[in-house]
Amino acid sequence: MRSTTTAAVRTTEVGPGSSPISGVLEGGDSSSRLSGSNVDKQASGSSLPLEAGLDAAVSLTESTASSNFDSEQPPKTVCTSVSRTSQPYQVEDYLRLFAARPTHEAPVGPTTLLRKITVLQAQLPYLSLDPLKTFLNCTWCVDYLLEQSDKHMDRWYLKPLNYTKKRAHKDVVLRLQNSVFSRWIILVAMCVSESFRMGDMSQDTSSNFWIGCIENSLGNELAQELGPRRTQDRLIDWIHVSILKAMITPSSNVHRLLRDNVATFLQLLFSYPTLWPADSEFTNIPLSNLLCSEAHEAAYFALVDCVYAMASGLPQQLNYDTTMHQRPSAASLYQWIHGCPTEFQLILADINACRDRFPMARDKKEIENWLLTWQPHPSDYIFAESWMTVTWYAVQESWRLSLLVYLYLAVCGVSSNDQRIQLYIRKITQVVGAVKKRGSSGKHICFFIQYLMVGICARNETHRKIARDKLLAPSESKLWLIRTADFVPVLDHLWHGTAANGNPIKWSDYMRSREAVLPIMI
Repeated sequence: MRSTTTAAVRTTEVGPGSSPISGVLEGGDSSSRLSGSNVDKQASGSSLPLEAGLDAAVSLTESTASSNFDSEQPPKTVCTSVSRTSQPYQVEDYLRLFAARPTHEAPVGPTTLLRKITVLQAQLPYLSLDPLKTFLNCTWCVDYLLEQSDKHMDRWYLKPLNYTKKRAHKDVVLRLQNSVFSRWIILVAMCVSESFRMGDMSQDTSSNFWIGCIENSLGNELAQELGPRRTQDRLIDWIHVSILKAMITPSSNVHRLLRDNVATFLQLLFSYPTLWPADSEFTNIPLSNLLCSEAHEAAYFALVDCVYAMASGLPQQLNYDTTMHQRPSAASLYQWIHGCPTEFQLILADINACRDRFPMARDKKEIENWLLTWQPHPSDYIFAESWMTVTWYAVQESWRLSLLVYLYLAVCGVSSNDQRIQLYIRKITQVVGAVKKRGSSGKHICFFIQYLMVGICARNETHRKIARDKLLAPSESKLWLIRTADFVPVLDHLWHGTAANGNPIKWSDYMRSREAVLPIMI
């Protein structure tokens, strides 16, 4: 069913379906639904509130559950040796209530919810119900996930007036309603998002465990003969999972993660014929069309590819056509979640290709001229508040300055003590420093590219401290596409080596530090 495509690929290897292990959910879609109306009759004498039946089980089994997160087996096998002193009937009663509770009566956050589901999995030898299946198939699961997603969007730093919440995206709602896989992935994604927002990386092990279970089940599903729409949905799910992995996996492993998923990514893109220009030869990915499309998961994959190629100094996995076929739209959610203006992502891909001397790359002079003469387009977006318009311009300007520094260093071979580079470094710190925290919710914009460029070129301790602190701070680096803190030891190695005492460096010096501290298997 699945093919390995070579068009537009630099390195293509394997995709999903390689694991023979069955996942938690057999089949993928919710053809057999489990809700409060069709479960077994409740045990007598039980009237548990939402949190009640769980917390007793948590205290008895949580340590056992956490110690098994690294297992490669599906969740059904976790914690099979649990003390018989637990109360299986109370847990089953809880699940029956849980399956029928409306959204507003379940204020539990995604991380707490998934943690408690995990603990309940420990009771499986004594339960007739599967806790994960019970939740994913309960009557209010979709509404719960959409509400949690909407709460996440409400925390965006920037909000165009015409941005659309997920519950208004009919295709997303339809996928959630029809697919257990999509609901499972969104639940885990909400947990990853919540842990980033809270600066709590202790949940990474749990998230990795669930991601592995999803991959196993998706692999089995994709190995079957599926119809075109169902195949596309499963490919979307697979790419979504790969993006979640990139966010929490060590940066030294992201290159392999991207490489192993290129074939799946291309198969997904080829299922969207409208992405490709009429005269396309299918050898280069039309990046502007992709970034402005509703194929959000595929757009994120391309962003991770471009950003990681810049930070690691390795080639992009794919070849991109960076022609601006259309103006960016408010539908490009990554702009508001991660502060990544679309047109500058195209230029980032151009600089990467030029750095690696790709035959079809744009000329460096053309790229430089575009960056030097760039002007904002205020009419592109109308924001909910006037300060957001000013902030969006600051975000764009910080990208423009950072990409100029990157171009001069990595493509033109300029030393970090060049007057232009030092001027831009000072301006970057001023511009991003003007973007202040808003409200009590901890809203931030992540400036990974900006602080990395500042750190590479900084010649004084003030700028180095700013870069280091910002890249390490959970509040600054949360919800970025890769683990920003992994690059701080690279900067430390550079500062204590070639760049000691403020000595100037070149891009090759940064690369030597990256290879020494953050080795990547090619």
